[in-house]
Amino acid sequence: MEKKTPPKEFEEWISEKWGTERLPVGGVVPYQSSYGYKTGDWSAYKAHIDKEKCIGCLNCFFYCPDSAIAMDENNKAEADFDFCKGCGVCAQHCPVDAIEMKSLR
Repeated sequence: MEKKTPPKEFEEWISEKWGTERLPVGGVVPYQSSYGYKTGDWSAYKAHIDKEKCIGCLNCFFYCPDSAIAMDENNKAEADFDFCKGCGVCAQHCPVDAIEMKSLR
């Protein structure tokens, strides 16, 4: 597979327009930098987890695209509403229906 690079003209245009100091190298961001930006405040739904039903299978933890699920000291799932966007992926993958998506509106 051939590695593709931007044309030299494009690099020059970017450098002239913004300068190289203001544009970080693409794809290089600090590890876990998204934790500094809380994004869960705009969702229409939130994941509500019934800890009595939760069997600690970790499906929700692994499938959540925003890493908004953590496991508590009893190995029960809990949602971090600072990052939960209400997509419902966790609820779809819960084998015991312990997660219900509730409307915030």
